[in-house]
Order: sequence, then structure tokens, then C-alpha cells
Amino acid sequence: MVIHTDRGLEPRVSDPPHVLRQGAHDQILGLLMLAVGVLLLLMPMATQAGPKDAQINEMLVGLVVAFTAGWRVYRGGSLRSDAVVGLAGVWLLVSPFVLDAQNTAVYTADRVLAVVAGGVLIVLSVVSMLLWRLDRRRT
Repeated sequence: MVIHTDRGLEPRVSDPPHVLRQGAHDQILGLLMLAVGVLLLLMPMATQAGPKDAQINEMLVGLVVAFTAGWRVYRGGSLRSDAVVGLAGVWLLVSPFVLDAQNTAVYTADRVLAVVAGGVLIVLSVVSMLLWRLDRRRT
């Protein structure tokens, strides 16, 4: 049992198993986000297939997601990190169609990778936000 004091207010007692559960799902979601970010960062370099602007797009989004997820694993999750990862996922879903509208040839493999990674990032960020909301409601 841990007793916290909030700026002179009444002390509140937190449940240690609840704190451990919160840390565990933060770490698991953060590591999954980090894995998707590293995949997005390394896949265009490994395959060298497709147009350069699609590769650069995936690498930049992968860099942002990997940095945000690494920060999340190191410092803990927040709504801001979930929002950044969710927006990166939305951009990955939209970007193949934006690049295609610019008369840039986007290979099918690049489009599939971007759409799947974007969907996974959106799902992870929504799950993390819902778990954060449930944790805030319990305390």
C-alpha cells in the first residue's frame, strides 16, 4: 500500500497491483509501437523498392514513431504520445493516396506496408487511450 499526497490535499492510497498493471500495459504497448516504428524505419532501406518519396515518407514516419515509442517506454505513456502515434498512423493510411494523386508511382507493396502499419498504429494508440481512461477512472 502506497500513500500519495497531492499538493496539500488529502492523502490517497494506491493499489500496487493496479500500478503494476498500468506499467505493464504501458510497456507492452510502447514496445509494440517501437517495433512498428523500427519496421517502418528499416523496411524501405532493406527493400530499396518503389519511388524515393514513398520510401522517405515511411522512413520519416518510422523515425517519429520509433522516437515517440522509445520515449514512451522510457518515461511512460501519455495522451500526447498516443496522439502522435495515432496521427502517424492516420498519415500512413492517407499518404499512399496523396502520393498517388501527385502522379507518383506507389508500388503495391509500399501501399500495403503503409496501410497495415498505419492501421496497427491507430489500433495501438486507441487501445492505449482507452486503457489510460480506464486507469484514470479507477483512481
